[in-house]
Amino acid sequence: MHRRIAQCALDHYHRTLSSKNGGKPQTGREWTVYAAIVACRHRRRDDDEKVGTPKSEEGDDRCDRCLKDPGGDIEMWVVSCATGSKCTSIRPIVSSLPRPSKNYDCGIRIGQDNSRTHHNSGTNVTRDRGGETPHFLDLDEGSICKCYNGMVLKDSHAETLARRGLMSCLWDEIEHSLQLIRTKSTNDAAVVEEDAKEGCQTLQLLEACNISLDDHGPVSFRLKLGISLHMYISDSPCGDASIYEIRRGCDRQPQNNDTSNVVGDKICDTEINFTGAKIILSAGVQGWHTDRRNGSISSILTCSIVDQNATGDVIKQSTIALGREGTQQLGVLRTKSSRSNMAPDLRSTSMSCSDKLVRWGVFGLQGSLLAMYIPNPIRLSSICVSKDPRSVDGGSYGGQLAALERALSGRLENVLKTKTQTCGSEDLRPPDVAVVDIIYENSKTVSDNRYSEGQTFVKKRSTEACPAPSKKPKVHDAKKVSACGMSINWHQNYRANVNPDERDSNEATEITIGATGLKRGKKAKTPKDVLRSASRLCRFSFLRRCMRCTEIHESLSSSRHADVDVSTKKESIGDSSSPSTEEEVGQVVYMAGGRLRLVRRDDMY
Repeated sequence: MHRRIAQCALDHYHRTLSSKNGGKPQTGREWTVYAAIVACRHRRRDDDEKVGTPKSEEGDDRCDRCLKDPGGDIEMWVVSCATGSKCTSIRPIVSSLPRPSKNYDCGIRIGQDNSRTHHNSGTNVTRDRGGETPHFLDLDEGSICKCYNGMVLKDSHAETLARRGLMSCLWDEIEHSLQLIRTKSTNDAAVVEEDAKEGCQTLQLLEACNISLDDHGPVSFRLKLGISLHMYISDSPCGDASIYEIRRGCDRQPQNNDTSNVVGDKICDTEINFTGAKIILSAGVQGWHTDRRNGSISSILTCSIVDQNATGDVIKQSTIALGREGTQQLGVLRTKSSRSNMAPDLRSTSMSCSDKLVRWGVFGLQGSLLAMYIPNPIRLSSICVSKDPRSVDGGSYGGQLAALERALSGRLENVLKTKTQTCGSEDLRPPDVAVVDIIYENSKTVSDNRYSEGQTFVKKRSTEACPAPSKKPKVHDAKKVSACGMSINWHQNYRANVNPDERDSNEATEITIGATGLKRGKKAKTPKDVLRSASRLCRFSFLRRCMRCTEIHESLSSSRHADVDVSTKKESIGDSSSPSTEEEVGQVVYMAGGRLRLVRRDDMY
């Protein structure tokens, strides 16, 4: 199962992510991390005929993207994928962007007024009802700075971008469902039924929940029954999951009482893989870590979090103590790796990918904004990682797997068990972890292993006697590859299989620069250029999409509250003697307290 998930993710990378527009690492010169979220649909063999799922036909793009097993029990496809290995601090990026004026509107409506908003070139311009002269909303300096902060991707690691691609896909589905209800709200039950039929013919992930009537909250969605989400990563996540034993070199000859690792007929030295992520030192444990008798922390670094306004004045500043490890510790929180000689205000404050995966395993992948519409956490069912060719365990990869189980499953198990006992919820289990023997050719571990083997070959050639003393032996030195500065993100449009023309515009890949967190292109010279340079996966983009869904709710609240209440009551009274099955279990749209909910008809009265 895990091997098929990895194969599906890598096939999608080679088939869908084109090399024409760049963004992919140059083989032999650059490395990167590739991550993908794969959806698996579990169903019986006869479900195709029941739900009307289209059968495999020649030229059907859906069948090309979906991987089915011979028995037809599992169908899998890539929902989102990304590459990247960079992160950045917000201060140097914001300081390099054009400084906006006080009256610049970053596209966020604050409060309610008697004006209407026009959308033009990604910005919102407010016009008075009585005149045609536009004026911008007067935002305070702190709001402008926060607006710029939300436009920058601070963490461009592949795991984070793949998760944000899933969030973008979920926003697409929610917005489409709400628009469908608003467009065809004359027959609410038929709207939901039609949307359900369309969802069977697409790669839709969400379905509306049957919930009881409430005065608060929007429509609720959940992951469709039978669908599970899995993540593939080309390398072990940075942080705690990357601490395991690896080979350092295989050029020594066996000696008496040699305790080095034996690989074939070669003797190899071993070492613990260095993650590079910095330990976060809290006040309670800082003294223990810095004790010279422990020797775990060789030096203490500081990381400054500075909140500035548009003029550069410091509003608030806080400092986090980070530890540079001499001996790597297990089970501790870390930030992303960075140079130790970097200035404190330039250091990234993003958590390591191992810690983020643990957090997503508890709170879900959807984030705080999507939790308004998806109250139940969406968790990963499994995480599979490609093998590290430097691992000392040979074909078993037990050390790498043990690190994954310790850093992910082990830390999650205790938290989820406590949550189950405290909240009385269903039995929660951590995701399964596995190491697969399929590799990504441009991964960091493969590149480092290729460099190590090349250096061993060069050393062997240099020690051999030259056949002709007058001529220098030609030795092809192995060059150490560097990290690719570009990041690619892709996510599905779940309606692309219904309309092929829509696929080209909505499923296009986006290329961002990891060091800046902005889209690749010309340097932004005006505030409008910054809006165009912002990635579709940034916080600002998600906020705008959340506000679009809120506007749909408000429009439905003002126009449909009284109509839906009166019409549904009349329908129930007029045909109360012999209600049909559709009326008993059908879903309707009902407005309560200005919020939209989907409820069963029999729950309304």
